[in-house]
Amino acid sequence: MPTQLQVVRAGRDRFLRMRWGHRLAVIVALFFALGGTPSTAQPVAKAACSHDVSAIIGGKHKCLGAGEYCATRYERQYERYGFVCSTRYTPPRLRRK
Repeated sequence: MPTQLQVVRAGRDRFLRMRWGHRLAVIVALFFALGGTPSTAQPVAKAACSHDVSAIIGGKHKCLGAGEYCATRYERQYERYGFVCSTRYTPPRLRRK
């Protein structure tokens, strides 16, 4: 016949195991609910450009400013941010519209 203390300990152990199981279930559910699985979306770079304009050029984050080097193949993308890739310099440089 188990003593009162043994009954209390057995109940406590069962309770602690059940609570741990609940905790584990909540953690696993939150992991998947908050996007724990791989995503197909591309991450967006969010870097601070202190004096320049933050832009996505050629699929990459760039800080655009007058006098920066540029690639003429991205001319239309630079125009979206108010810049022109001027070819009067060698190599080409950005200038404001």
